[in-house]
Amino acid sequence: MKDDCFYKVKITKGKKIDICHWGYFPYKMVMDDVKQLYKDGADAVELEMITKDRFDKMIEPYTNPEKYTKKRK
Repeated sequence: MKDDCFYKVKITKGKKIDICHWGYFPYKMVMDDVKQLYKDGADAVELEMITKDRFDKMIEPYTNPEKYTKKRK
């Protein structure tokens, strides 16, 4: 869809840092999720806008695992 956004998301809570990737969501949904992260206790949420191609490349091992796993004999 034309309104889809793609982000690398860095979530900080205390000394713990999680990095995830969000994609194929409209901007409003992304902002609602950011607000929820703060309500859940996040100290910081950093959004880095990425391209659709970069996002697709990043998640490909999860969407096409047979391509990335070794075949057992």
